[in-house]
Amino acid sequence: MIFRTPAQKSDLEWSWARGDRAFFAAGACHILARAFLTNPIGHGFKPMMIVPGAGFRGGHVFATDGTTVFDYHGFSSHARFLAHYFAKISRIFPGWQGNVLDITDTFWTDDWFDVLQMRRPHQYHRDPSERAAVFVAKMQPKRIREAGQICCSCGREQMGI
Repeated sequence: MIFRTPAQKSDLEWSWARGDRAFFAAGACHILARAFLTNPIGHGFKPMMIVPGAGFRGGHVFATDGTTVFDYHGFSSHARFLAHYFAKISRIFPGWQGNVLDITDTFWTDDWFDVLQMRRPHQYHRDPSERAAVFVAKMQPKRIREAGQICCSCGREQMGI
């Protein structure tokens, strides 16, 4: 979970120069989710969005099949992902509230981009679509190691919380 300052958000070249995990954690999570969902390994997954309550930050787009989540961490169990996310953001922003919404019907539409003020791919320093596709390709799932923990091609335990 990474938060950028307003100056950092407006500096597209600085944002682009960050490492992949930082880039897709803050400012391009929707680009990564789209790349995953359009890749064959994303079959059966759908886009979801954590929407913060009024006055709070901390929105996030990820893909899930109801059991497994994919985002900039790689793969993790859905239940562990949400527990980790809500616990961590509540420590950063006491009193934080938010909802998890299925955005299947609206994701990647003009209305979705406009209402949520999300950047379209052409609004970045460079189009991040290929960068996201490469990131997804590096995270091909191997197999479930034990209930609730999936490893990726790097062999590390994901979201080891």
